[in-house]
Amino acid sequence: MKTFPVLLLIVFLGCNQEQTEYIYSNKSKIEVYVNGNSSEWRVDPEVNPDRKRVFCAKDKNDVVFITDLDTAHFTISKNDTIRFNIILNSSDTAKTELIGIWDLPNNITNDEKLYWFSQIWSEVKYNFVNIDMLDFNLDSLYKAMIPEALESANDFEYYRILKKFLASLGDGHTEVSSVGQFYHYTDYIPITFNDFNKKVYITLVGKIHGLDSTWVGAELIEIEGLPTIQYLETEIFPYISASTEQHLWMQGIHKIHSDLRYHPFRGTIKKMDGNIEKIEIERNGEATRTKEDAYWGPDRNFSINLVDISWLENNIALVAFNRFSPEEKAIEEFNEVLKELKKAKGVIIDLRKNGGGSTAVAWHLQKHLTMESQFLNYAWETRINNGVFKANGNWKDEYKDYFLSKALQYEQPEVVQVSDTINRINCPTVILIGRYTLSAAEDFLVNLYEVPDRPKLIGEETGGSTGSPLIVRGLPGGGYARICTRRICYPVSGKRFVNSGIKPDIDIKQTIEDYLNNKDVVLEKAIEEINSSIY
Repeated sequence: MKTFPVLLLIVFLGCNQEQTEYIYSNKSKIEVYVNGNSSEWRVDPEVNPDRKRVFCAKDKNDVVFITDLDTAHFTISKNDTIRFNIILNSSDTAKTELIGIWDLPNNITNDEKLYWFSQIWSEVKYNFVNIDMLDFNLDSLYKAMIPEALESANDFEYYRILKKFLASLGDGHTEVSSVGQFYHYTDYIPITFNDFNKKVYITLVGKIHGLDSTWVGAELIEIEGLPTIQYLETEIFPYISASTEQHLWMQGIHKIHSDLRYHPFRGTIKKMDGNIEKIEIERNGEATRTKEDAYWGPDRNFSINLVDISWLENNIALVAFNRFSPEEKAIEEFNEVLKELKKAKGVIIDLRKNGGGSTAVAWHLQKHLTMESQFLNYAWETRINNGVFKANGNWKDEYKDYFLSKALQYEQPEVVQVSDTINRINCPTVILIGRYTLSAAEDFLVNLYEVPDRPKLIGEETGGSTGSPLIVRGLPGGGYARICTRRICYPVSGKRFVNSGIKPDIDIKQTIEDYLNNKDVVLEKAIEEINSSIY
């Protein structure tokens, strides 16, 4: 049982009335324990009231605030509100509320539900760039889903309906976000799933009571009594905005982990020894997370850097360009790495974890890979809405696309100049790609793909989602929608970049056995290609 140091112990019982007690602190960051599980709370006197919501997993829940001066103990139940003051640095007063929650919020009125659903539908109708590729009638879908939106049981379910509507458009840059407003009601399980060849496996298991090391490597064959693929297709995929199948699976497997806290994960696994086992796991990964968390399974490699460099045999440099944002910092970090590349006999640029960012960073990288004085940026298309031309489309064939809301404007590729002062990477180079390679990282690859003598691309097809999303702000609770307005095209051929990612020159897929043994077959192939060019 967790014990707490007592400096000045204050005990509050759950209620819905004003408290006159005060908690004192000299630091804005304080510790909070909910039923023994730790988290951090930042005191903010400028927010009035400063609310901390506590998910009430039990009838009576213990909450302990620990500052450098005080320890305050609360008992709270669902629908309780406890009000008190935190005095920061003996001068600033933070009026604080502790709120017990359990039931999902149900605050969105029917008028709001209809208005915001209509707003999203309207923006899609007039601005979604891939509307000419839909194989269904958008207006019919909107009309059919109005009753679903109005009958949604709560705010969470309403957002699910909005997500489903935009997910039907099949575009990864067209989606709805609730911006964390249901964070307190959801959590994840302390294990990790990954998919290989459309099968789902457990690859990481938290070392906590009730979990088993023999689950590592097990195939997930059922979820909630349904075959795993059937569950994905009916309960998860319809709510995910994705441009390609690999993008859909990448997101879908991640969604298995998280759900409402009071919905435990129930599944059936086939372990590596062939034994079948039913498992039930509480969704409490975040609630129980600590800095000392440990796991069974392969090491997880995660870098907080935008650019990492490591050296392999034969002076081969491995440059992991993990993100193209923030723009200035990404360029600055890459420039530092460039200084070291002068001694490289070969370079491997790893974009497999690069989800995008700034196109300016993509240009900066391409400038160091081209031997020419210029290169072409992608061409692109967007929608045109012209009222007069649409009216003419009632009776003139040449205006029919305007009448059908399918008229497009095509922008020629832009010429990007490359300064003579740029230090080019002129040793053998390859680029690693995969389904997590998205957005601005794909803009870079589209520009590069048709260039003669470019670096080879090794790995798996990229996610296939880029564009310029229109943001629809102000949804209830602070959510937003985004709608893709630009369809990029390859700069030389003019071919549209849609419904497919960038395909590698050498297709290499990791197996579950490779993953469990920390074997990076994509990197191994890249090293082989570089060595064959060096010798």
